Amino acid sequence: MKKLLFLSILTFVALLFPTSAAFAQTSVTDKRIVIDAGHGGSDSGAVNTGLKESDVTRDIANRLKIRLEADGAIVGLTRDCDCDKSNNDRYTFANNFNGDVLVSIHLNGSTNPSKDGTQGLYGQKTKDLDFAKVMHQALYPSLNTVSNFTDLGVTNFASGVLLKSNMPATIAETVFISNSNEYTLLTDGTGNRQQQIAQSLYQGLVNWFSIPPAPPKGGKH
Repeated sequence: MKKLLFLSILTFVALLFPTSAAFAQTSVTDKRIVIDAGHGGSDSGAVNTGLKESDVTRDIANRLKIRLEADGAIVGLTRDCDCDKSNNDRYTFANNFNGDVLVSIHLNGSTNPSKDGTQGLYGQKTKDLDFAKVMHQALYPSLNTVSNFTDLGVTNFASGVLLKSNMPATIAETVFISNSNEYTLLTDGTGNRQQQIAQSLYQGLVNWFSIPPAPPKGGKH
């Protein structure tokens, strides 16, 4: 009898004070998102005065993962170490993870230290283009906080990571690591530029999953 009374009281309290979710409900909640930090290991990517693209992309990827998981997203990292990962490793992980989307994070490079901007890349037009556009629109103009920052648009790129992944995928060439202003921001010790890039990518994913699904072909409108 006492046990039944105790259980009844617990049930009553639970109804009065339901446990709140540990995360914010947004469009990315419960979505399976693959984040690919470009380069790694023996492949450092672009380098500017000791600053390696592979280190910056991993930093941004970790920041993006934390931001997404705060909203209840299920996040898989293709690279969580300073280690070699082939394109095969990356798209195989994404496919086995059964991701809803894949975002590959990169930084661009140029021999011109004043060149800067952001660019989106897609592999398969029907699978990737719309996703690449939405992600790119979240990066520009939000990252346009330094001089000479330009919109380099969205273009096709025959990467195995994009072509052989089963889900919508894009490579985000976020900023130019070779740019003098970007180098200063990326090495100032605050992490603010890395966080800004991660936040822009996060917003792009929120925007993508907020788009209503297309009606089935032949269905009622």
